Amino acid sequence: MAPPLRLSASIRYLVAILFFFSSLFLGILWILETKLEGDHAREWTEKSKEVQPYYWWQFLTHDGRDIGYEHKGPLKLALHPFAIYTNLPNQRADHFSIDERGFRQTGLSRPQDGKKRIVIVGGSTAFGTGLESDRETVASQLAEILDVEVVNAAVIGHGSGQELTYLLSDLVDLHPDLVIALDGWNDYYKRLELSDPRLLGMNGFDQIEDQLITLAGLEDPSFLRRVRNVPWLLFPRLSYRVKYSRVGRWAGWLDREEISSPSIDLAATRYVENLTKMHKIGTAFHYRFLVAMQPDVDHGRDYQTFRETAESALRHRGIRVLDLGARKEFVSTMFLDQMHLNAAGHRVMADIIAKMIRADGVLAKQL
Repeated sequence: MAPPLRLSASIRYLVAILFFFSSLFLGILWILETKLEGDHAREWTEKSKEVQPYYWWQFLTHDGRDIGYEHKGPLKLALHPFAIYTNLPNQRADHFSIDERGFRQTGLSRPQDGKKRIVIVGGSTAFGTGLESDRETVASQLAEILDVEVVNAAVIGHGSGQELTYLLSDLVDLHPDLVIALDGWNDYYKRLELSDPRLLGMNGFDQIEDQLITLAGLEDPSFLRRVRNVPWLLFPRLSYRVKYSRVGRWAGWLDREEISSPSIDLAATRYVENLTKMHKIGTAFHYRFLVAMQPDVDHGRDYQTFRETAESALRHRGIRVLDLGARKEFVSTMFLDQMHLNAAGHRVMADIIAKMIRADGVLAKQL
C-alpha cells in the first residue's frame, strides 16, 4: 500500500507547485494591468487639461453611463438612436458649455421672440473645438453679425450622413429659417480609414461596432470561446498591448492587409447625396439651406478635388454652396492644426457666410 501513498503525496505536491506558479503568474499580470490602468488614468488626466487643437472626448450611453471606450476626455458624447452619437446635454467645462438640448451655447443671451433662427450642423470645426470660449465660435459670431439666433448643433466627428439623420430626427423641430451645413473635411478624410463604402459620411459606428464584437465574445454560447476571451475581461489593457505587439502580428491577431479606401469621387458623391436630401427636406419643413465647405491649412490637392467635385454637383442641383477652402482670407496663422481654426478664423468664416446670406437675401431683405 506504500506506493499509492507516495503517488498521492506526489500529486498533492505537484498540484501545490502548479497552484503557486499559477498564482504568481496571475499576480504578475495583475500588477502589470494595474500599472497600465494607472498610466492610462494619468495620461487622460493630463490630456483633459488640453484645449488645442481640440477637446478630448468620452463616449457615454444616452443617459450618461460610461461605455468603456478608450477616450476619457471632458467633452461627453452620448449615444443617439439615429445619429450614432451627439453631445450629452447639460455640460459645463472651462472652455465650452452644452445646453439642456445638447447644443453648444453661444455665450450670448437668448434672443427675443421674432428673430430669425439659423441652425448649424457639422463636425468639430463647426462646433468650435480648440477655442477658448463659446463666444469665439462661428455660431456665436454669426449671431452677433446678423442679430439672429444661431443654434450650434454641430457634433465633433459628425459626417454628412449623421448631420442628415440628426436634422431629420431632431433639428427640424426647432423650425429653423436657415440650415447651414459647415462641413466637408470629415467626409473627405474619413474615407482614408474605411474599407466599407457603406460607412461613408458616418463616424463612430465602426469603433462602437468593434467594441460590441469584443464584448459579445465574453458572452458567447460556447464555453471554450468564453474562456478564450477571459484575458480581455480580466486584463484588457495588457491584452490590448499584446495584440498590437510583435507577438500579436506573429500570431495573426491583426489584419496585415492594406486597407483599400473608397475613392475621392465616391466620397464626394455620397456627400452630395446626403446634402441634397437635407436641401429637399427644407422644402417640407420650410427652411432654406446653405452648404459651407470648410477650409484646410495647406490647401491639399486631394481635398480641393473633393470640394470642387462636390461643389459642381451641388450647384447643378440648385443648392447654395460656399467653398471656404478656396478663399484667400484664411491664412496659416488662423489654423490650430490641419483644419481646426482659432477665433480669428471663426470670425472670417462668420463674415464670409454673413455676406452671402445678406447678398442672397436668404433670411430677410433687411439683412
